[in-house]
Amino acid sequence: MLGQRIVPTCTSPVARGAARARPQRRAPLASLALLLALCLLVSACASHRFPDDRDLVFSMAVEASLAERHEAAAAAAQHFLSGSTPDDPRYDRAARLLANALEELELSYAASLIYLDIAQARRDVELVGDAVRGLERISLRYPYDSLTIRSGFLATEEITGLPAQQRAFVDFLQGLESMRTGLDTWGQARFARIPANSPYFARARYVLAVRDLDHGNLKAARDALEDILEARALPEDVAIDSHRALARIAFEEKRFDDALQAYEQIKKTAPDDPLLLLEMAWTHYYLGNSRRALGLLVALDAPAYANLIAPERFLLEALSLRRLCQFEPARQAAVRLRARHGDALADLERAVPLEDSDALRAAAGLRTGGKDVTDFRQRLQLERALVQRHTKAFGEALSERLESLYARGSEEATRRENESLMTEMIALAEELLAADEGVRLILHELGVGLLRGRGRPPGPPEVDTSSLSGAKWVSYRFEGEFWTDELDDIVVIMEDRCID
Repeated sequence: MLGQRIVPTCTSPVARGAARARPQRRAPLASLALLLALCLLVSACASHRFPDDRDLVFSMAVEASLAERHEAAAAAAQHFLSGSTPDDPRYDRAARLLANALEELELSYAASLIYLDIAQARRDVELVGDAVRGLERISLRYPYDSLTIRSGFLATEEITGLPAQQRAFVDFLQGLESMRTGLDTWGQARFARIPANSPYFARARYVLAVRDLDHGNLKAARDALEDILEARALPEDVAIDSHRALARIAFEEKRFDDALQAYEQIKKTAPDDPLLLLEMAWTHYYLGNSRRALGLLVALDAPAYANLIAPERFLLEALSLRRLCQFEPARQAAVRLRARHGDALADLERAVPLEDSDALRAAAGLRTGGKDVTDFRQRLQLERALVQRHTKAFGEALSERLESLYARGSEEATRRENESLMTEMIALAEELLAADEGVRLILHELGVGLLRGRGRPPGPPEVDTSSLSGAKWVSYRFEGEFWTDELDDIVVIMEDRCID
């Protein structure tokens, strides 16, 4: 037997994968015995009948993990953990095998909680870095339980002995949490520890610039943001946020040309952001380009932006048309607010409690303020369905553990979503009432304007767009369609009826 090439006859897919993962070679008798034993054990794993020898069960989990047979690795690791206590020196290593397998199967929530237990308990200090690395991967890739993982551990507890990359990750989260709670000095100290070659270095600088904005230090914030944008290898999200912040600063300072230039920097990198189009529309309006503002508002009617809930857009449309002395279209635009949100406004006028207003709840649910917790709840629903798909391969023990875990997680996520939704409902109610008051004022002003003639309201000179209109006109009738390839380039060619 010693000179014979060993080819396992086990039919288990885990064993086949393990055999493919290692080149076939002549082996001593001890290796042959181990290979045959593992073949038998993996076959047993397929039917979830594990041996009493816990060393062999642990080996099964390792072999399956190396062969990338993640279902079998998870089942074996769970079986090992079921017969162990945290005092077992291999307990956390088996837990890491389970977490890695679940992460590979895209069961990110379950994996994150296991990584959290490994890192938080510190039973095996050598595995803390791996666990934090797993939490970092999940936080960057999936909607995750930020309240438990970030606020409950990473951002609030002292974690020592981490590799440099994970140290920077934790320092950023802890500095950010400190800034949010008003502990600026502590937050700055954490940010100062982040090396300049870390991707979290630019993010920390952006947080400090936002803090300057909150404190009203516009010049300091502007200088910091401009400095950030000069950095090499800047993460795209930091670049977008920095340009947007610069645009908003310029808008507040009435430097509308500079604001528009900053918006243009991110227009192509944030094509699915309807709020960007709305902010650009306001900028064009204050530059005297009402037709361009109207074009951007037309773009917001595209189906891709159907979920945008921004009452001010109807007010801006009416204001832009009023500047062109298009009185009837302006009136129609103003009353579109009631057409879109009439039920919610009616509930507010009747003093219906916010939690009892179905219309307001439905509109608030489309807002982005509670998007993170909504995305997390939806992710849990998806992963819970994935658990059902893997039930047979996981076996009874692991399936029951995961089902219980996802049931509790879904219940908690729903509770948090409801809390977040109430916050959004309050904010939306205030915006709706403010926009409705603005509509009433513009309708009154339109009536006065009709009596006084076609004088243009105060503001900058209207931009001449006559060069955009050609000698030939082509009309298109849309039937359930909307062009989306050039939404941000639309200009409404409309006659200026004002007499200056």
